[in-house]
Amino acid sequence: MNNDMTFGMCLKLILTTFNIRMSQLAKAINVDSSLVNRWVHEKRIPAYTYLDSIAGYLNKFPANPMQLQILGELYKNVERIPPPDTDSNIDKIYWILHNSLNNSSRLQNKKINFSNKEAVNLGLNNAISLSNQDKLLYGIENIYYAFLSLLSLAILDTNNKNKKIYLSYHNNLDSLIFTDNNLNILKQKLLEAIKNDWQITFILRLDSSIGSIIRFIHFVLPLIKTGKLKLFYLTNYESFMTRKELYIVSAIGALSCFPSDSYSGIDCAFYLTNTSAIDVFTNYADLLIANNANDIIKHYKSDMNGIYYSTLTEVSEKRGNQYSYNNSFSKLLLPENMYLKFINQTDLSEQEKELSIYYYKKQYEGFYNNLHIHNFMDIYFISILDKLCEEKRLYLYTYAGIKIITMESQDIIDYLKYVIYIIKTYSTYQIAMVYHDSNDFIQNITLLIKERQLVLLEVFDTKRESDVRLSINDPVIVNAFVTYYNSLWQKISPINKDKQDIILLIEEYIKVLYKELQ
Repeated sequence: MNNDMTFGMCLKLILTTFNIRMSQLAKAINVDSSLVNRWVHEKRIPAYTYLDSIAGYLNKFPANPMQLQILGELYKNVERIPPPDTDSNIDKIYWILHNSLNNSSRLQNKKINFSNKEAVNLGLNNAISLSNQDKLLYGIENIYYAFLSLLSLAILDTNNKNKKIYLSYHNNLDSLIFTDNNLNILKQKLLEAIKNDWQITFILRLDSSIGSIIRFIHFVLPLIKTGKLKLFYLTNYESFMTRKELYIVSAIGALSCFPSDSYSGIDCAFYLTNTSAIDVFTNYADLLIANNANDIIKHYKSDMNGIYYSTLTEVSEKRGNQYSYNNSFSKLLLPENMYLKFINQTDLSEQEKELSIYYYKKQYEGFYNNLHIHNFMDIYFISILDKLCEEKRLYLYTYAGIKIITMESQDIIDYLKYVIYIIKTYSTYQIAMVYHDSNDFIQNITLLIKERQLVLLEVFDTKRESDVRLSINDPVIVNAFVTYYNSLWQKISPINKDKQDIILLIEEYIKVLYKELQ
């Protein structure tokens, strides 16, 4: 079979094989049937944006053995390079459509008439010819969808041993293209790539644009949560990166993006699939990181408890405002006598108990010393009250991880009364209670921000065991997280952060517990 098949040829063959009319496809993907007709008859080629919806629709049709055989032959022969191994029909269809569209684009570019001067053979030595699929893209929309197509190929790739994706971010996304919906699509693609063992690296340069910073943190938090994201902050704004962006998917493709004039934003890009060209840009990204950037994420593995809790204690003791949101009440809202009581109910070794008590006391002391002069803001999920009062479970933070403690009703009453005492006593302590279904809050994480100093993020699995622990201490990023947190706080309904209303809510749970004791 010809491995230079065009998009029109492939689409026509698939439609014929599956007995699908052009009008059916057009209706399914919400375009005029005349447009599909022009695709099939090679009079136009579609934008890459259509490929996901076309592949999704074609995949809905059940296939008999003969149809599967034809699909398999197309999959193996549409491109000269061997395709990735997959049993998924939709992956095969997407591969066929994507590579045949590349073929059509290449043939279309060949029709361009160059001047004699442009056609002169320069006879350069030590030069590598780029692949015939490399091109110059115009328009930020085409750049966005070209990068999505590279990520789609990465998700399918099972043979690449050097799975690295690089993205630069200079705080100047085109809001007309990078809408919330489009950013969400990009985020989901990156999360799928992470599931396929790709390492994501961001090279950052942030300015003082609060809106852009908030959007970026909201975008990147789910990626940070995976533990497979690296963030590097540019310390030396070298001229090459000014008003430019790089998107690289190792061994698959690269996009070098730039503005076409002094007034526009990024609206052009070199789209490269030549392996040597990709290697050049990958090496450049590594060089840029080595010489001009700081790694702003520090990970704490399971054998680094001492370092992690020392960091947590140091943060508690330092002066400054503190912000957090949690999936359970902070251990610092647990009075010392209760913490000592519960720690002795655990199966920890004596050394682990001693270390747990030591770090608790140090953090407890730092918390209350700061509470007299600095602001503390805590965001909790309302569901923690249900779990505490109905299941009688306390998630106790210890040196060796979280331990689940079964509490008596009277213990819970005393605990909640102490929480009320803190809320009433300290004007500097602010608390908010939100619902789990809020789209602005990520579940199963604890986020702690110490103003101008540090961000601590801990991710928990379904068993409440710590899955990822990390910290960020770059001042610019820490300040950006403070801005992000304040934006979340502003979105919370006034009734959900009114102290008196929260006290009344907690008192209702206490009344129910008293009834259980009668």
